[in-house]
Amino acid sequence: MLELIAISLLTLALGVNYAASQGSFEYIVVGSGPGGGPLAVELAKAGHSVLLLEAGSDLSEDPLYRDVGKFTEASNDPRTRWDFFVKHSDDPERELKYKHMTWRTTNGSFYVGLDPPEGAEQLGIYYPRAATLGGCALHNAAVLHLPSDENWDYIADITGDESWRASEMRKIFEEIENCHYLENGTSGHGFSGWLDSNQDNGSWLGNGTDGTALLRMIAESSGSLGNTTGSAATNAELKSLINRDINGPEPNRDQLTGVFGLATHTDAAGRRFSSANYIKRAFEENPDLPLKIEFSAFLTKIDFDQLRDFEPPAAMSINYVIGPSAYKADPRHDPNQNYTEGFHWVAKELIIAGGAFNTPQILKTSGIGPADELEKHNISVVADLPGVGANLGDNYEGGVVSLAAKPFKDFGRSYVVQLKTSASEKNRDIFLWPLNAAFEGFWPGYPDNLGPKTLGFSFVHMDPRSSSKGTVTLRSPDPLEPPEINFRFFEGDSDKDLQAMLEAVKFAQKVRNQLPESSGLTPFDELHPCTGEADSDCTDEAIKEYLKLQAYSHHASGTCSIGNVSDPMTVLDSKFRVKGVARLRVVDASVFPRPPGAFPVLPTFMVSKKAAKVILEDARGAGVHWTRISKAYEIKRPVMQGMDCASMSSRLATGLIIIVFLCIFLVFVSACSAAVSQYRSVRRTRTLDGIPLDHAIFLAPGYHRYFGDRIWTKLESFGVCMSIGFTDIRPELMADECSFATEVFKII
Repeated sequence: MLELIAISLLTLALGVNYAASQGSFEYIVVGSGPGGGPLAVELAKAGHSVLLLEAGSDLSEDPLYRDVGKFTEASNDPRTRWDFFVKHSDDPERELKYKHMTWRTTNGSFYVGLDPPEGAEQLGIYYPRAATLGGCALHNAAVLHLPSDENWDYIADITGDESWRASEMRKIFEEIENCHYLENGTSGHGFSGWLDSNQDNGSWLGNGTDGTALLRMIAESSGSLGNTTGSAATNAELKSLINRDINGPEPNRDQLTGVFGLATHTDAAGRRFSSANYIKRAFEENPDLPLKIEFSAFLTKIDFDQLRDFEPPAAMSINYVIGPSAYKADPRHDPNQNYTEGFHWVAKELIIAGGAFNTPQILKTSGIGPADELEKHNISVVADLPGVGANLGDNYEGGVVSLAAKPFKDFGRSYVVQLKTSASEKNRDIFLWPLNAAFEGFWPGYPDNLGPKTLGFSFVHMDPRSSSKGTVTLRSPDPLEPPEINFRFFEGDSDKDLQAMLEAVKFAQKVRNQLPESSGLTPFDELHPCTGEADSDCTDEAIKEYLKLQAYSHHASGTCSIGNVSDPMTVLDSKFRVKGVARLRVVDASVFPRPPGAFPVLPTFMVSKKAAKVILEDARGAGVHWTRISKAYEIKRPVMQGMDCASMSSRLATGLIIIVFLCIFLVFVSACSAAVSQYRSVRRTRTLDGIPLDHAIFLAPGYHRYFGDRIWTKLESFGVCMSIGFTDIRPELMADECSFATEVFKII
């Protein structure tokens, strides 16, 4: 009772006019990519106030980003790119053999290659990311590829959560998809979701074109037609192949091989469609959507406090900087630029969706991660989670590049061939596509332009066994300093992975070598992995060694993985909640315990929708009720009858604090009498955010949250933490959420 009187008198005496949760959002989402962007929209559409922080700007309508065919130019664009430089191993000598190693010269420019100029600084292997509305879905090749059912079932198995089963995740896919390339109602697909999907229809096929001849040879070499007559595949048969549905619902889908169409996240006109478009469309449909987007905003710190001594620390607020190019990975970063500091309360939950590199960095710099690493950087440990930044995985990518005897004419458009190698025990494991270009990884200014004679076969080795051994670790406690990233490719049992990649190379070589002389394209001069030189070593072992040294990747995942909560390396439970803390989730590609299929963008779109369902279910559930008032700054939780309302601060209150309270009481008792009288005279006429003043609780600046029959506050002016217990909650208010939210408590 003394606490209640003291705080009531104190707030009245100080003339404080802060309503509970003023300046906060129910949900704050950090990152607008495939995980965070759609999630923010779903929460806002459900009526919750949402703040979406995006470190970049909005370029989604720029022609460079709308045209998927310009993805290499887009990922080289300094307006959006973040330059990460990674390692593939712990072996410095092996790293120096990577032919696209990147260096910083003494004049500040990049050098790429094996013979850097004197004084150049070794940066590492280039790994660009995108900081813009929509994230990396704005600069990727836009491939939509469902992972194998085993990817989803594995999560269900290790967590015991059946909602992760492949059959359930297929329903999620159908919910979000708006398919443009199949007949409406086709089984296994959606036609009214937000995510546009499209696929080339094969109209480019024609007699006598080089592209048709190449497709015919690929189809026959891969057994796509099952043609046993020896006759050449007809154009009609070829067209049926490139119209095959790569994301179909067939029970044996993961074992099907051969030629398929290439599905992309593009609209009916073939333009890129991403979470950026979904966000903007949502505002077009509802200009009053309770979603605020703050651009050029980079999260620097999450603040935690323990609300009750028997609960874990909770995410209470965020700190961030506002200004373009604040992160040091941005090529436009200016160390002399001044940035504005931003701050917001987290009224309900904070969701981090920064991607596989930045999400673990954010958690670690805020005190969540391996204790020894945090202590090394003098970061106070909030939760000792050794799995944060571990389990970094990716698929292995490689290719075969050759030059034809003449330029290709009418090469055609995109399609895919999927293969099952001898290294696979069950599912197809190679995703391969032909190009009239050389795509051999990433480096500043990539790729090399070898001209119209180029024949490239690029491939992804799916479900690698020796991946997921990498780490993302802090270089410093500075949140603006990019972390140290090491993938540790081919560590452990890598023989089967290299065998699978070898067979992909041999398939590409076979297709190329079987093109007829009449095409005029032969003979070919292979550049990689073998060379056309007479003394070239093209043995299987030499090819494997080349692949091991020159493999590249661009689809990092797993650094805050979902798993069994009893596993010390697990970071998230099956509902995306970070272990060891409260009110904090992660929703991006870092959640996958294994690399999810050939390309992670579609699986990440799917987990975004799943996370939205889980979060909204929690918000509506019996355990936690949330009611939106005005700008949705109030929080309501059910009263827990008979609970001891003492918070950590009350339990720790010393005799000194009690004396302080008594002194405050004595000093202000007379003044408060007048303040109460004045308050009673105006409370029926004044409002704050639409809430009658006599129904609002006033607190000093600081934390303030409703928790059923108590309120927890931190009075920043005095540095005092305490809880206030309320015993006069009117029962009739408990029956009506709206009344409860607006009536709240009477303290006078």
